[in-house]
Amino acid sequence: MLKSLLSLAVLSALLTGCASSSQPSFGAKLAERSVEADKLAKQWQQGDDAVKKGEKLIKKGQSLVQEGQQDQKKGQSLIEEGQKLVENGKQQMADSETGYQKMRANPIPTSPSTP
Repeated sequence: MLKSLLSLAVLSALLTGCASSSQPSFGAKLAERSVEADKLAKQWQQGDDAVKKGEKLIKKGQSLVQEGQQDQKKGQSLIEEGQKLVENGKQQMADSETGYQKMRANPIPTSPSTP
């Protein structure tokens, strides 16, 4: 019977102590920390995913810029080659026209035909 009274007194003291305490229990504090840690872990993972995606985009962008620079050089080379061809072609056309004018100015003499 003494054990029962002692147990009842301890239980009563615990209940009174818990009821009058306004601070959260260790378990509640631990659960709160767990929620905070989970939020931080999710935030970190999102950041890590963003970094990985960003690094891939940077690498792809750099590759495209490099290809674009190479294409630009090829394009500039084609333009220069085309301009030279146009210039040379126009000169050939002008020379041909001048030669034709000279040819028309100096007809080939024909031999007299015999009747």
